[in-house]
Amino acid sequence: MKRLTGSLLARLVLGYALIAVVFASAWLWSLYGPLKQAALNQQQRNLTAVAQAAALVAAHSTETPGAIARQLVARTDLRLTIIASDGRVLADSNFAASSMENHLHRPEVVAALAGQTGVARRVSRTEKQEELYVAVPASVGGGRVALRVSQPLAQIEQIAARSRRMGLALLAGSLILAVGIAILTTRQATYPIGVLSRTAEKMADGDLSVVVPTVPTDLEGLADALAALRNQMRARIEALESEKVTLRTTLDGLGEAVLLLEGADIRLANAAASRLFRTPVGGWRNTPLSAAGLPGGLEAAIDAHRMGQETYASTLPPDPTGRVLRLLVAPLGRGAAPGRTIVSVADVTELARLDSVRRDFVANASHELKTPAAGIRLLAQSAEIAASDGDVKQALVFAGQIEAEAARLQRLVGDLLDLSRLEAVPAPDAVTDVRQVVENAVVSHRSAAARKGLEVVTDFSAVQGRDVYVAADRTDVAIALDNLLDNAINYTNAGSVRIAVEALDARIAISVTDTGPGIHPEHQPRVFERFYRVDKGRDRGAGGTGLGLALVRHVVDRSGGSVTLDSSPGEGSRFTLNLPRAL
Repeated sequence: MKRLTGSLLARLVLGYALIAVVFASAWLWSLYGPLKQAALNQQQRNLTAVAQAAALVAAHSTETPGAIARQLVARTDLRLTIIASDGRVLADSNFAASSMENHLHRPEVVAALAGQTGVARRVSRTEKQEELYVAVPASVGGGRVALRVSQPLAQIEQIAARSRRMGLALLAGSLILAVGIAILTTRQATYPIGVLSRTAEKMADGDLSVVVPTVPTDLEGLADALAALRNQMRARIEALESEKVTLRTTLDGLGEAVLLLEGADIRLANAAASRLFRTPVGGWRNTPLSAAGLPGGLEAAIDAHRMGQETYASTLPPDPTGRVLRLLVAPLGRGAAPGRTIVSVADVTELARLDSVRRDFVANASHELKTPAAGIRLLAQSAEIAASDGDVKQALVFAGQIEAEAARLQRLVGDLLDLSRLEAVPAPDAVTDVRQVVENAVVSHRSAAARKGLEVVTDFSAVQGRDVYVAADRTDVAIALDNLLDNAINYTNAGSVRIAVEALDARIAISVTDTGPGIHPEHQPRVFERFYRVDKGRDRGAGGTGLGLALVRHVVDRSGGSVTLDSSPGEGSRFTLNLPRAL
């Protein structure tokens, strides 16, 4: 008996019997447990497919909602209801819409009107029986509606019952057949070889989790070889999967959109592609290039160079929205699948804008520097001629003009240096006493104001007895105030210049108000641009460089603040610096 029970034949018979019992138990459990739920899930998917197809048809139909509802479920046991966005029933394939109550609060309708697929199970107040409802968003006659398809659960139960009967019959037949096969195969001495063969086949199919079974001694060498092969294949696949994850992570970490093309189809796209462009409805994978929804110019450029043998790189012209894209199309090297191309697309709109600003700035700065330099040279020649003619008085006049032009050139260079400094990253912990900076700025400009008969007034009444500090660099704030005061004094011929300080919750407001001619509304949006002048002739005469308000804007940008302008022609101007308060 011991020898019999320890034999391979006995173990195989017992193993088959155990497998049959487990299989039969699992089969019976599935027939009387999850089968109904599986049928319900399958029917739910079917109803969803029907509802979505009906929504597509309804969107292009010119029929009335009632005719649409009847036609879409004609000769079926389904019920179709069309509900308006306010919950009114527009049509029902089984009942008169006017006799049905408002469906706005039905859960499946709520989900469908929100743009999702809604599913619900409940007893129908109209049919008086439990039904399965599936609703999807749709459009009828140009209006947003919910299109709902339903079916009685009793019919689904009938489907499950038929499947259960068929399953029992299959189970009985399978058990009978399994017993016969077990008896025959266990009597054969070559059965272990068949087991190993099936194990090898599973491994060949990619199932590397398969366990190599225990076999008699004379076959242990073959079993060990299969196990070693399985482990080796698993290690190699895990290494490949790790490299795949690393590659995917690397691609997703790039700021440029990367597309891998095979012919005219997209095989792979990184995360940046979805950020730069809208993801196709079916995803990027296996989507034709023409259906990916890329900008027309970009798609044409990719299509024109994807089959080339050389790498193509170009910056495309701005699209109608002003976006500038840089494109690189490169064929994959030797060893890759034929026709594969890598495409990289980067949004360089900001770089293009900065380059344009740089070019404009260089051109404007060159022009502004050339004007006083040319004036100095011309005046020097005139002074030389006057001196050689013995006209000392005129030579002194020219010398004074040379000094004025040199001062103007010095101011322009100083403003350019300030502008360059302000474009650097500020110190993160800078704190400035506003009261002290304002007082210093007033002292340095009081004499210039006095020469024009102007009064400079400071108003600290709103912050009396309080410290006012801002989270900004002291030199930055001084530059901004100097330029605002300089502008106010230069453009005000009579009256006064007033500086007021207010402390708000999280910011300090510093306003500079003058009684000058004011600024016309059409010029106000551009006064903070570099070298922009409202009155070019007057500004040059007043000695301005055209950079003062640009410097003010850079100061507030560096500190995370803002600057506002309130002005009307003939009523003066008020510039207000809003700087973050240092708490």
